Amino acid sequence: MNVDTDRLVSFFILWGTPAAFSIIEYFNLSKTEKQEAIRDLTSLKSIITTGFILIGGVMASLGRVLSLLPLHIIGTFILVIGGIAGAIEAWKTEKKRGIIILAFIVSMIAFTFVI
Repeated sequence: MNVDTDRLVSFFILWGTPAAFSIIEYFNLSKTEKQEAIRDLTSLKSIITTGFILIGGVMASLGRVLSLLPLHIIGTFILVIGGIAGAIEAWKTEKKRGIIILAFIVSMIAFTFVI
């Protein structure tokens, strides 16, 4: 296992910054808004789409950082599942949004192979 410092810094900037801002924003919510956010994030639809995209992206990036090809491939596979589910879910309501999400997921997968 070989850890590249440049990739490690990129990993923490790419995933740490949004995570930190999300946590700070969560603590600024009112009690009812916090309950609403938890209910939304624990719904099956949210877990399959957003959850798989985030978990897959983190795993794929971590696989690249740690030079572990199996972790990278598994993360990419989970990211693809979440991306397809998200695109299908968005396609039901608005076709243009579904195409944008699909393009975003494809670029995110390409991005994990570059970093």
